[in-house]
Amino acid sequence: MSLGRYLSIKKSVLVMIVGLIVFGVYLYFFIGFHQIFLVLGHINSSQYTFFYSLALVGVLASVFFWSAAWNSILKSLSINISYRHAYLYYWASYFTDLVLPCLTICGELTRLYLVQRETKDNFGALGAVAVTNRIVAYAVVTVGLYSGAALILFKPGIPIFITNIFILFLLGVTIYMGVLLYLAFAQQAARNITRVYLKVLKTFRPKSYRISKIETTQESLANYYKGFQIFRQKPKLLVKPFIFHSISYLLSLSVYVCVFYALGIPASTPVFYIVVFFITTAFQDATASFSVGSLEIFLATLLVLYGISPGFSGIAAVVLRSAIFWFPLLVGFICVQILGTRNLLVPKPEDLEKRLKRTKKKIERTEN
Repeated sequence: MSLGRYLSIKKSVLVMIVGLIVFGVYLYFFIGFHQIFLVLGHINSSQYTFFYSLALVGVLASVFFWSAAWNSILKSLSINISYRHAYLYYWASYFTDLVLPCLTICGELTRLYLVQRETKDNFGALGAVAVTNRIVAYAVVTVGLYSGAALILFKPGIPIFITNIFILFLLGVTIYMGVLLYLAFAQQAARNITRVYLKVLKTFRPKSYRISKIETTQESLANYYKGFQIFRQKPKLLVKPFIFHSISYLLSLSVYVCVFYALGIPASTPVFYIVVFFITTAFQDATASFSVGSLEIFLATLLVLYGISPGFSGIAAVVLRSAIFWFPLLVGFICVQILGTRNLLVPKPEDLEKRLKRTKKKIERTEN
């Protein structure tokens, strides 16, 4: 069954269009186009071009270091793909995360599929890589979030709703890290998940539930355990990915700084950038295409609370989102075309027919 049956890119595009219309209405009634045009007339075009170009370079570089960290973990388990392919795969998965609201899970599945298609490695080992990559990435996020929260919670004058949001973030990232560590260190964790998966498969798709499926799953589990065992025995293998992820997040944060400098907004405190960065990133990751319009409105409102004029706040929300959402969406779409994975989530009927024929032949060989 195709994931596209539940998560349609066409529906996501429709949601984006509706979101843009809503944001346009917000600009017209709550900020005013006259203020927008007044701000545009005072922006230094040379300064804007220089810093906005730096912001886009920062986006490209941050994704490169994300892919480098992931590729480093792959190589630790002797799963070898080129840095070029790793970079393209990461962009394709990033495109999926931006379009489909599935909390970055779709991106992980996309990378897993693309690497397995190239290397034919076992899904268990690739699953171990995915979880390990998430642990390293969120270790960086956890350190950054707790450090930022310490600055925010002990700084007077911060609006109470921002403080509450960061407390929720802290709880969320702590729970998420706990689940990831459980999957990595509790040998029974993956087995429990697999047992539930097989029960669901047996109940709802009994024709697909065969001994061969169980044997394949057990083989994947063995590789899954083996992958984590390597990292537990040699934790130094995670140092390089940790450094790469740290550089990536710093580059992502620099994108926000460059956008505000591009618009000529006076330099703000580190707390300001930390608040905007973490709130925007969490909102965008969680809602994907549904963030279009709603996140722009939230950003503009947040910037007004920090004393930035409504006109500059509206423009800043548009420009920032163009750098962190629309530009990556365009680059990811191009990479999807290069990789020929346009039908990764929503395959054509003829592709499904070919897959069904291959599956039927495998079943017949198994029965014989």
